[in-house]
Amino acid sequence: MIDAIYFDGISARRHPVTLMLHKGVAAFHGEEVRRSIKLSRLDISERLAHAPRLLRMPDGACLEVNDPGLDRLLRANGYRDPWVVRWQQNWPLSLFALVSLLAALIAGYQWGLPWAADNFAQHLPASIEKKIGEGQMTLIDERYMQASKLDPAEQVRLRRMFAKLQQPYGEKVDYRLEFRDSRIGPNAFALPNGVIVMTDQLVQLAQDDRAVMAVLGHELGHLHRRHSLRRLLQAAGVGVVMHMFIGDVSSALAALPTFLIDQKYSRDFEREADQYAIEMMQANEVPLSPMADLFVKMGEARSANRHASAEAGEDDADDEDEEEAPVNRRGSKQRNTWLDYMSSHPSDDERIARLKAADDGK
Repeated sequence: MIDAIYFDGISARRHPVTLMLHKGVAAFHGEEVRRSIKLSRLDISERLAHAPRLLRMPDGACLEVNDPGLDRLLRANGYRDPWVVRWQQNWPLSLFALVSLLAALIAGYQWGLPWAADNFAQHLPASIEKKIGEGQMTLIDERYMQASKLDPAEQVRLRRMFAKLQQPYGEKVDYRLEFRDSRIGPNAFALPNGVIVMTDQLVQLAQDDRAVMAVLGHELGHLHRRHSLRRLLQAAGVGVVMHMFIGDVSSALAALPTFLIDQKYSRDFEREADQYAIEMMQANEVPLSPMADLFVKMGEARSANRHASAEAGEDDADDEDEEEAPVNRRGSKQRNTWLDYMSSHPSDDERIARLKAADDGK
C-alpha cells in the first residue's frame, strides 16, 4: 500500500488516501473516500523525474501519486507503459524516432508534396483553372497593366511565328497569347487558364524574334506542367504542415519557413520551364543564345533602375549593398547565396550558363 492524494473532479479539495493494487484492481480509501476501479479503466500518466504520476478515472476524478513504489505495483499487476512512453525513455529509440521524423519531413518536402500537388492538379476540373486564371487576369488588368501599344500587325506576326513552332514531347498545349503595356517593366508569365501574357517592354528589350520565341516557350512550359496550380496547391500543403508543427500560422516563425519553401518550389518550376524552352527551341533549330542575351539585358536594366533610384535618394541602403557586392570576371555583381535562396527564380548567371551550354551541345 502507498500514500496518494485523491481529487473528486468537482472541487479542488485534496483527500489523502491509501492506495492498494491487487489482481488488476486499484482500491483506495481515506476519510469520506472509499473506491475501487479496474486498472484497465485508468488513464495513467507517464513517469517524469520531478512530477507526480496521475491516475485519471472516467468520471474526472484522479489520484496523484508521488511514491516511486507505484512503478513496482503497476508492473506486478501487469501494467506496461505505452510504446511511445517506452521509446521516449530509451535514448537510442528516441534518436531513431527523431531521425525518422526528419527523414520523413525531408522526403515529403523534396518528393512527397510535389508529387501530391502534381497528381491533384492533373485531376482538377479545367473549369477551376479557368476561373482562377480569369480572376488573376482581371486583377492584373485593373492594377498593373494596360492595353498593348505594340503595332497590331506586330502582335499578329509574333502570334503566327510562335504557333508555327513544334511543341516538344509530342503534346499540344492549348494557350492564348496576350500582349500588355506594363508599369512593372519587361516581363512574361502564364496563368492557369492557358493565357500567356508578354509585355510590350519585353518585346522592345529583346529586339530579337528568337529571344521572344524562347521566352514564350518557357511560359508554355509552365502551362504544360501546370505550374501555377501546382504552386498554389503546394503552398497550401506547406501551410497545413507548418500549422501542425507551429500552430499559429500568422506568426513570423511560421511565415518565414513557408516563404522559403515556396521560393524553392518556384525555382524548381522555373528550371523545368527553362528545360521545356530548351527542348522546344532545339526541336525547331532555334538558337538559345538570344534568350541568354536577353537575361543579360534584363539584369542590366534592373541595375540601371537601382542606380537611378539611388541617385534620386530613394534606395540608399540598396546602393550601399551593391557597392559591397563582389564582382566576377565579367564585371557583373555576384548575387549572395542567401539572396538566391530567397529568390523565386534561379540566378541569371545559372540560367545564362544553362542556355549557352544547351547551344554548345553540353
